[in-house]
Amino acid sequence: MNSPSFDDIRAYHDHEVNAVLASLLEDSEFLQFVAQHQFPYLHRFLPRWTQQRIQAGLQKHFKHIDSIQTWQSQLAPHVEKLMAKTIDEFEVRGLEHLEKDKTYVFISNHRDIAMDPLLVNFALLKAGLTTSKVAIGDNLLGRQFVAKLMRLNKSFVVKRSVSGRREKLQAVQDLSEYIHQCIRSNQHVWIAQKEGRAKDGLDYTDTAVLKMMHMAGRKLGWEFNQSMDFLNIIPVTISYEWDPCDLDKAKERLTVAQVGRYEKSHDEDFKSILKGLQGHKGKVVLHFSPVLKLNSNIAEHWSDAIDDNIHQNYHVFENNKLAMSLLGDAKNSPDPQHKMLTLWNKRFKSLDDDVMANIKQYYAQPIMLKNKARLNVKD
Repeated sequence: MNSPSFDDIRAYHDHEVNAVLASLLEDSEFLQFVAQHQFPYLHRFLPRWTQQRIQAGLQKHFKHIDSIQTWQSQLAPHVEKLMAKTIDEFEVRGLEHLEKDKTYVFISNHRDIAMDPLLVNFALLKAGLTTSKVAIGDNLLGRQFVAKLMRLNKSFVVKRSVSGRREKLQAVQDLSEYIHQCIRSNQHVWIAQKEGRAKDGLDYTDTAVLKMMHMAGRKLGWEFNQSMDFLNIIPVTISYEWDPCDLDKAKERLTVAQVGRYEKSHDEDFKSILKGLQGHKGKVVLHFSPVLKLNSNIAEHWSDAIDDNIHQNYHVFENNKLAMSLLGDAKNSPDPQHKMLTLWNKRFKSLDDDVMANIKQYYAQPIMLKNKARLNVKD
């Protein structure tokens, strides 16, 4: 029996790379995007000439790329330059928990659309390990060139926009089987602990994610913990000192609280990706926990264990401590002369009280959740 192709959701294969890159060279929207970001001044006055120069340069560059691994290796120096511009210090912890001959599902907290999986894969690449496939929502693939670039970078599609009970069930089943296929073929998988970013700072695992991953195992007659053991789940904690999209998230939360819903503007997800990539993040700490082992067939037990691992391994920054004190932590009242308070006031000056309240809560959450996880361990 032939295995399913998953053509509508899978990442690209090596033999497709040349054709995809060739199509990007003919994509005027892609060339315009590159020109605007690389040569904004020239593109403003000489758009056609600038795009032609970009096309010629990329054509020379692309002809040496014939596989996903080559593509990612060529991309790595550019990622390093981006990180050097936007991250003051990048620290990776827990690599000793990873074995080169094993395959894992990395489940992480989700604060930034593109940076979260990018940092995980960058850390894996630098450690001499294979990079992971990346689960992304179809809401991020509105632009064709973005969809192609994502799938070149080992992304596979989570269909969030399907309607109809049968269609949704089929989409979830396909997704589960694709993840299992990746693990069987020795390809790591990265997936966020829940749909969408944690815009309130509450990094909790949705049991629906775990139940989805079990569907392919259940089809084989496995118990829930058999599926989880097969997938080799590693909880991953990503701690950002500063979130470039913090103000946007706070305003969105406030809108939901006031009117009950929030309507995204055109291209908002794409703009959030760019802001997350290009914005200053201060220090970033990435932590890999050991493979999760649990003698339970209850999804909530597994999600609780993932959460405890993620929360315990937050790196607490000075701005997190300051946010706690600004919320009224009597033990840690803010020092008016503290350098971080000056930075905080400069970053968030002239904000409405309601927006500021959301900002304080967002940056204080890592401490609150970390303290709660410690209590759970003691219990």
